[in-house]
This record gives sequence, structure tokens and C-alpha cells, in this order.
Amino acid sequence: MVTTSLIRNVALAALALAPVSLAGDHPFETDAERKPAYRTGGTCVVRNVTIHTGVSEPYQADLYVKDGKIAAIGKVEVVAGTLELDGRGMHLSPGVIDCHSHMAISRGVNEGTYSITAECDISDALDAEDVGLWRALAGGVTGARLLHGSANTIGGRHEVIKLRYGKSFDELRNPDAKEGIKFALGENVKRSNGGGNSSRFPATRMGVEALLVRAFTRAREYQSEWLNYEAAKARGEDPAPPRKDVRLDVLVGILEKQVDVHSHCYRADEILMLLRVAEQNGFRIKTLQHVLEGYKIAHEIAQHGAGPSSFSDWWAYKIEAYDAVPFSPAMMVEAGAVTTINSDSDELVRHLFSDAGKSMRYGGLDPVRSLQLVTLNVAKQLALDEHTGSIEVGKDADLVLHTGDPLSAYSRVEWTMVDGELEFTRRDAFELDSRPAPLTDAPEPRTEAGAEWRADGGATVAIVGGTLHPVTAPDIANGTLVLQGGRIVAMGTGIAVPANARVVDATGQHVWPGLIALDTRLGMFEIGSVQATIDTSEIGGSQPDIRSSASLNAESVHIPVTRFNGVTRAQASPQGGGPWMGQSCVIRLAGDTWEELLQVDRDMLHLAFPRVGNTAKEKKEPEVLKELARQLEQAREHARLIDEAKSKGSATPPYDARLEALAPFSLGQKRVAVHADGAQTLLYAINWIGEQKLDAVIVGAREGWKVADELAKSKLPVIVAGTLALPSGEFDPYDAPYANPAVLHRAGVPIAISSGDDENVRNVGFHAAMAASFGLPREEALRSVTLYAARMLGLDRELGSLAPGKLGDVVITDGDILDTRTQVHYVFVEGVQQPMSNRQTELAEKYRKRLERQKAEKK
Repeated sequence: MVTTSLIRNVALAALALAPVSLAGDHPFETDAERKPAYRTGGTCVVRNVTIHTGVSEPYQADLYVKDGKIAAIGKVEVVAGTLELDGRGMHLSPGVIDCHSHMAISRGVNEGTYSITAECDISDALDAEDVGLWRALAGGVTGARLLHGSANTIGGRHEVIKLRYGKSFDELRNPDAKEGIKFALGENVKRSNGGGNSSRFPATRMGVEALLVRAFTRAREYQSEWLNYEAAKARGEDPAPPRKDVRLDVLVGILEKQVDVHSHCYRADEILMLLRVAEQNGFRIKTLQHVLEGYKIAHEIAQHGAGPSSFSDWWAYKIEAYDAVPFSPAMMVEAGAVTTINSDSDELVRHLFSDAGKSMRYGGLDPVRSLQLVTLNVAKQLALDEHTGSIEVGKDADLVLHTGDPLSAYSRVEWTMVDGELEFTRRDAFELDSRPAPLTDAPEPRTEAGAEWRADGGATVAIVGGTLHPVTAPDIANGTLVLQGGRIVAMGTGIAVPANARVVDATGQHVWPGLIALDTRLGMFEIGSVQATIDTSEIGGSQPDIRSSASLNAESVHIPVTRFNGVTRAQASPQGGGPWMGQSCVIRLAGDTWEELLQVDRDMLHLAFPRVGNTAKEKKEPEVLKELARQLEQAREHARLIDEAKSKGSATPPYDARLEALAPFSLGQKRVAVHADGAQTLLYAINWIGEQKLDAVIVGAREGWKVADELAKSKLPVIVAGTLALPSGEFDPYDAPYANPAVLHRAGVPIAISSGDDENVRNVGFHAAMAASFGLPREEALRSVTLYAARMLGLDRELGSLAPGKLGDVVITDGDILDTRTQVHYVFVEGVQQPMSNRQTELAEKYRKRLERQKAEKK
């Protein structure tokens, strides 16, 4: 025992000194690494690049930048010695301008003491050393409007910046920008979701309107007082000046059109109220921020002249976001409103290009208008379109070089230029260019003879003419796939179509296996801010016997919304509580009851592994692990006693729900999902799993790249919890979450990718695409949400690829299923075509018809 204990202590000591604690053993990023690789001095020429101007179709040309301005486009001749940048195979676009950001603001963004804080100015809190600036530049962002928070009906004034990390205050500010102020409506102002001073007026939407009416009534009086004072002085009188009010000065500036209003808003009713209050007071709302129900009153917004600035697809995080639809930006464009997509997030701002591409998927916008959502239209909303927002001669050289089409989820930013100077150049921190992640063999796991079509086998569907993507075999052009009895019964070229088959013409389209979303809350979660709609986390400590299937709501609107993007299967998992959080289940995204949804009950037991900080002075094994080990040992003994009693025909031990639930997992008969993210936590998890001899999968692994070799040695599979995330630490490379899957895969770790998101499980494919843009081979990215995901569930003989005999989960698209621009046309679950309608499509259709009526009436 002494020897065993000594060995174990030595092993734990080694973990405490593992590579995560040694600087330089994995990539890092300090300000030295953030310096651009070279400087232009404001003058350069980009050669042979495909140019996306933002106002026309793309074309190939040279682009000459002189003194920070776009000087010429075409076949350009320049003086000797001019820096030449090679653009062959690359794409050049205008830089993103984020219309709603809170980056580069120090000491908080909300002055929440009063309902009106117009005297506050974001300019007083600019922080040019915020690493968020650098990370945004890495996503191709060249400009941003920094807004006060949304705690007040009338908040503080904004600042518009050009992104220059680590520069001076004056170098950040955009001198061409007009003054603006933040208004806010709805739940944040009402303080609906807890916290803050609940006694502060207003507490209702009617109170918000009253505050606005009172404020501008007083502002007009104040304006009149000062006009009368100035008039009296002009007449030679010596009147006493009115009392100075710095808040009312700003409101008068609004009335006199010197200060633009930009308002946080969600619901159609409150938006319409604000527009009418503004009109009654003689001014217009310049932009509507978030405006998630803007599609309901798109005509009124356009008529008013407001510019809506929305999210691409965020929804359901609170009740006023529940009616949000991803079709909204395109609908507002069609109504004639100058529309944009913003981030309101240090993370989302890093991929606004591909977010703009979603309006091609959902709204059918063309690429030029989609690109304008994050470039030219933002410049128009900020009255900067004479200076920036598109690639035109004479404008500021705010430019971004991409590896592909700017709107594609597969494209990566190579450099970002602001006023002709490079502010970001990509470096290969993970050496994925020089040591790429490999494309591995993925043989079809279902090797026995598949099901065959039978004349008496029931309804048959034949999908013909499309490109089949089997995942485990080369693509099949102009292929045919036959479904019967819930399974694929034939596929390939030259396949005879059964006489009685319903034929789906997929000519020019693509046929894929359904996507699989791991570790989700589908069916257990509805609205983030409404606890009554969330059934994911149990209290009372460890509850290994509870099952997520008991919380499944087959009527959850998230299920058809997720299926709309080609997801046909999901793992519904408990979240929170614990450490033993409960058991998950695998569901099909079709069914009227939870029993019809359910494919596999109790598929995994989920463990929230205790966190160990990377920077802790003493990296000790968490004490709770001893208790968890004791529970597992008790479960093994409990199982042994039950087996022994059954073999002898004697009385079994007293019923113990927790021990009986733990028993098959403790014996390695069923899989444990061990949730761990930090590098040091992962090291301890690897060691503990090995000690307990568990059949386990790691879930999360956000810092898996730091310990990739250790994970590979353990042979533990890893479900990476999303890629669209910020780096964990200030000195982690900006692309660490993006490159994480590729680094793990290169090391030999079996991976799959989940969304790591409650509201937008539907975006799981986009997470995989981001991994592909940062080093994971595209084929591996596709497998990470199909075949490899099925393998994690032990269902790869049934799901995850197209092969005869497999379940008929099939998706038909007009392009790459992982790309944000692609539209999904058909979804089959076990051979049954599913409706493409859902709550979001129905809302969009309802208000699209309203918009059409209003357009007709206008004519």
C-alpha cells in the first residue's frame, strides 16, 4: 500500500508540474506577438486579388493604397519601391464596422443610477489596450461604435472608433463621426430579470413612454428658455441666464438634430411607440439596436427612416427575444430600411462576416447586399459612407484580406488594414500551416449487407440527381438514394428508381447525412431568462439516477427550429448541479411525444469534474474526487452483492437509487461524460478516469489544445464544446478556440464538435466550419458533426453517414451543409420527410404577407 500510495503521489505531483504550467510549452500571445509582421506606412499595392467592393459583383484586379486612401483599382502601375502585397487566390473586402459594441470601454458601460444619464460620455472611458480590439481586428473589424449600456431609458453618449490596438486615445477616435446617444426600451430598462434597484422609475413600458414624453417636453421648455435668453441679450438686455442642465443640453441637441438617437429595443410595440414619440417631438431615430421584432413593423421602420441593426440569429435568451427570427434582417432590407447586423459581443464581433452570410441562408439576400449588412450599411447608419464601408477610389483604405469569399464560414482573415496601415497580420501560432492536421481514413462501420428495397416494403422515396456525400466514401455525383422502411436501401449511380417511388429531384443539390448535436438541452430549455421553462439542472447535490428524458418537451419550438438547419439527432443532457448531474438521452428530432422523440434512454452519465485553476500556486487534486471515487467503489460493491445474491437466491441489498444508477458506469459498462475545460482540470480528469477505469468521454475541453498530447496518450475521445468562443486567457492566441479541434485531431485525439450553446444548437455545423477554416480538414469537420458524433454515442452503425442499411436521416441542401450561406431544402428523419415550417418560419411568413400588403397599398 505504501508503494502504491507513493506512486500515486508522484503521479499527482507530475500533473501539478505538467506542461500547462510551463510558459512556452504551448502557443501564447503577448503584445509582442500582436504586432503586425510588417508595416505599409499607409502606401502599398495589393496584386491580383479578388475584390468584393460592397457595391458590385466581385472581380479580380490590383488595388493601390496611397497615404491611407484607396487611390486606384484595376491594372495598377506604381513607383519603384512601393510595398507589394500578393493577393493571388485571396479575397479583399471592406472592413467590418460593428454598429453595436462595448469593447475598449474601461470601468463599466452602464451608469445605472438614474433613468436619464445623457451627460455621460463613453469618450471618458476609452481603453485602447483592451485585447478585444486585437481579437476583433483578427476577425476583420476596422471600425466600431461603442455604446453605453441599456440600463437607462436615456443613457450616455457613444464613441465611434477605428480599431488600433495599443494606440492612443486620439488614434482610436474617428473624427468623422457624428455625436450620438443610447436610448433603451424593454426588459433591461424595466429591470425585469433581477438585480439592481427595482424601485427606480420606470418599471413598465408605459412608464418608459411617459419618461420620454416628460423628458422631451422639459427639453423643449429648456430650449425655449435659452432661446428667450439669447434673444433678450441680442436686444441689449441683461437677463439672468437659465439654470444650466447638462442632461437637457444633450436632449436639446437631439431636438436640433446635432445628436443622433440609437435605441436598444426588442418588441414591435415598444419600437413603434418610440418612433411615434420621436416624430411628435420633431426628430427621427437614427438606428434601432437589436430590433429583434423589427420584421413585424418593417414598413413603419422604413417609413420613419430608422436604420435597424439586428443580430443574425440570436433568440430565446429572454422573453422579448422569443419572437426573434433569422429572416428579419433580410425582410427589413426588402422593406427599404438601411439594415445592419451587429455583435454586442466581444466574441460574435470576430465572425460578423459569416454572420452576414446567414442572410443568404435565411432571407435569400444576394452576396452584395449581405456583405453590406456589416460594411456599407453600417457606414450609412453612422453617416460615414463618404469615408468608408466599401472599396471605392477616394475612400479610407479599411480593408481585409480573406482566404476565400468573405461571407463563407470557411474563410479566414489573413490581415486587416485601417487607413492603409496593417493593424493585424495572422501568424501560424499552432503551426497548422507547416504541420497540418491529417485527413484520416474513416471506413464505413456498417459492413454487413444493407437493407434491400422490397415491392411490399411500404412507401419509397428516391432522391435523384444530386451529389451524395456519404462521409465514409468519396462523393457520388448525379447519384440516387432510395429510402424505405426508415432506412437507406440503395444508393449510388445507375440505381433503378422503383416504379412506385416518390421521386425528389435533387439535381444541382447536395445530399448529406443528418447532423448530430451532442450535449444539448433540446426539449429541456425554452427561454433563458424564464426559469419555469428550464428543466436542465437539479438541486440536492449528486443525482446520478435522474434522466433527462423525464424533462423532454416534444412541443419545444427549439426542436423544429434546430431541425430546419439539418440537425436530425441530438443528445439531450442535464446541466448544473452534481457533481453527478444525471443521465442524458439520444433523441430524434421528430415526434409528438417524448417517447416518440426518444431513441436511446440513459446513454451517458454526466459528471461536472471539479475545476483546478491553471494559475493556482498549489495544484492539488480536488478533495471531492476522493468522495466520487468512494461512491464508485460503493457502486461496484453494491453491484457485486446484487449479483452474488441473485446467484445464491438470497436477499439482495436494500434498494439504493444512486448506487444502482452508478453501478454500470463504475464498471465501465456504460459511458461517463466528464465535463472539463481548463488545462489543469483536464490533466486531473485524465488521471482520475484512468484510475477508476471508466469508459469516458471528455466534454468541453476548451483548453484541450494546451494538453493535446496528454489527451492523445489517454486515448479518451473528446467532444469539443463549440469553437465560436473567446480564448480562455488574455495571453492565449486569438484563434485558440478555432484551432482547438485541429490541434487535438493532429495529436491523435478522437473528436466531435458540439455547439456549446443552449439557444442556437442549430448552429452546430457552423462551429465545425470554423474549425475547418483554422486547420481541421473539411472532411474531418463534417465527420465531427456526423460520423464522429454518432461514434461518441455508440450509434455509428446506425447514423452519421450515408450507406445502405443505415437509418434514413438525410438532408438536401443547395450547397455545403456547414456553410452559413447554404439553404436547407429537405430534411428526412428515418425516411420520413419533415416539415420545414416552425415557429420562426411561420412568424416570418405572417409578417412578410403584412409587408406585401403595405407595399401594395402604398402603390
